[in-house]
Amino acid sequence: MTRGMIYKAMFIVAILVFAVLLILPTVGERELSVVFEKDATAEQMADLEKHLTNIGLVVTKTENGITAGGYGINDAVMNEVKIIPGVGDVKIIPHWAERSLLAKKMNLGLDLQGGMNLVMRADFESIERRQEKELSDSEKMDITQQALELLRNRIDKFGVSEPSIRPRGSEAIEIQLPGVKDPLSVKKAIGTTGRVEYRLVDDEYTRLAGQWLGANIHRFKDGRIPESAEEQYPILAEAAKAIGLPAKDELLFFYERAENTKKILPSYPIALEKEVALAGNDISKAWVGHDEYGRLSVHFTTTPDGASKFAAVTATNNHGRKLAIIIDEKVRSAPQINVQITTGQALIQGDFTLDEVNTLARIIKEGALPVNLIVIEERTVGPSLGQDAIGAGIKAMVLAFAAVSIFMISYFKLAGLIASIGLLINIVCQLALLSWLGFTLTLPGIAGFILTLGMAVDANVLVYERMREEQRSGKSPRIAVANGFDKAFWAIVDSNVTTLLAAFVLSQFGTGPIKGFAVTLSIGLISSLFVILYITRYVYELILLSKNLKKLSV
Repeated sequence: MTRGMIYKAMFIVAILVFAVLLILPTVGERELSVVFEKDATAEQMADLEKHLTNIGLVVTKTENGITAGGYGINDAVMNEVKIIPGVGDVKIIPHWAERSLLAKKMNLGLDLQGGMNLVMRADFESIERRQEKELSDSEKMDITQQALELLRNRIDKFGVSEPSIRPRGSEAIEIQLPGVKDPLSVKKAIGTTGRVEYRLVDDEYTRLAGQWLGANIHRFKDGRIPESAEEQYPILAEAAKAIGLPAKDELLFFYERAENTKKILPSYPIALEKEVALAGNDISKAWVGHDEYGRLSVHFTTTPDGASKFAAVTATNNHGRKLAIIIDEKVRSAPQINVQITTGQALIQGDFTLDEVNTLARIIKEGALPVNLIVIEERTVGPSLGQDAIGAGIKAMVLAFAAVSIFMISYFKLAGLIASIGLLINIVCQLALLSWLGFTLTLPGIAGFILTLGMAVDANVLVYERMREEQRSGKSPRIAVANGFDKAFWAIVDSNVTTLLAAFVLSQFGTGPIKGFAVTLSIGLISSLFVILYITRYVYELILLSKNLKKLSV
C-alpha cells in the first residue's frame, strides 16, 4: 500500500467518523425534560409517565417534573408531550455531541413535528375605506412589511420554538408555528391590530430598577428574564415595590432582538410615565433617511392633532429625557429628546445599522397605520400525525434500501455488495450534511431522500457495466477498473449536474414542500457523487492490491 493510499484511508475514516458524530443527536439516545404545571394533578402525572413508558422511554422523576430517556426522541415527540394536560414545559436536553462538537439535531418540518401553518395578508380593503383611496402595489408591499414586523413581535410572546415568518409573494405572509399548544388563541392574537404608544421615560427609576434586577437576576430560571408576560408581571410588581415607584409611573421591559436567534427578548426594566404622550395614530408617515451628518435615521411626520401633542412632549422641560416607543406592551426604542419640535416633522438619530433603522421605521409606521390581518389559508398538523409520518418514512427508506441492495447483489455479485455498503455510507453522509448545514427535513424531503437511494446506484450501474465490457474484451482487472471509472465519469457527472440544476431551480422558486424535496435531493446527489467516485473507487484500489486477482466479481 502506497503512502497516498494510506492518506486516502485516513481521510475516508475521518469523514465517516465525523459524519457518525454529527448524526448522533438525531439517531442516538436522547433525554426529554418535562416540567409539570403548578396545578397538575397526580392522575395527570401518572398518565404522562404511562404514555412515555408506552413509547419505549425510561422515566425518572425529578424535583418538579420527570426526565425520559431513550431512542427516537425528536421534536414530534416533544410537541406531543407538550399538549398533554398538566404539562408546563418540555425540552429536549442537548446531546453531548451538540455540546462538544458542531453536531445538531435534525430540524423537522411542520408536517413532521406538528403545529400550525397560516397564510395571512393585510386587510387592504379596510385600509382603503379608511383612507378613501385605492392602495398602489408599492403601498401594499410596504404594509406587508409592517405586518411582518407586527407578527414577529406578537409570535415571540407565545414561546414557540423556531417559528418561521416569511413573505409569500408581495402581499401574503406565511407563518409556521411548530408545537403550538393553543392554535385558536394564537390565531386570534396575531390577527388583531396592535397598540403603539409614545411615553416619557423616568431615568432615575429606570436606573434603580436596573440595579434591583442586577441584584436579583440569579433568582430567575437560567439567570435570565422570563419571556412570558405571566411570569414577568410579578417580577415587575416586586421591582416597583422595592424601588418605591411612584403611582404615576409603571415598569415595563425594554426588548432587543437577539443576533443569533433573531427573537425579540426582554433586556432590562424601564420606568415609564403612565400618561400616553403620543398615540400611534398621531403619526401620519415614517421613512428611513439620513441626518445632517449622513448617518442613517428615521424621519416621520405627525397629524395636525399629533403636532400639538408632539410640541408639548418635546418642550424645553423634557430635553434630555427619552421618549419610549411601546408596541403591544413591549418597549422597542427610546430615543432622546434634544429640541422642541413644533412643525410636526422630526427624525430619530442614533448609531443605527440598516436593519435596525428599517425595523424602527416599520414599528413607527405600524402605529401610524394599524394593520388587521386576514387568514387566507390554514393548516394544522397534530404531532402524533407527524410521528406516524416519520415512522412511515423510515419504513419506506428501509424497504427501498433493502430492495435496491437485493437487486444490486443478485445482479452484480460482490460489486453489488460494495455498492450496497456505499449506499449505507451515502445515507449516513446525507443525514450528517442535513444536520450540519441546518436544513429542515419535511415529508416531501423524505421522498427526495428515498429517491436519491435509487439514483445513487445509477452511477454504480454505469461503472459496473463499463467494467464488464472491459473484462469481456480481455482486459486485466486493473485496466477494467480504471477504464470503468474513467469512461463512466463524465456520464455520471453530466446526469447528476443536470438533476442538480433542476433541484436548484426548485429550491429557488418553490415554497414549502417543494423546497424541502429539492434540498434533500441536492444533498443526496452530492453525497452519492462523493461515495461512488471517491470511496467506492478506493475500495477497488484496495481489491487490486491482491496479486492473485484474475477476474472481478461484477
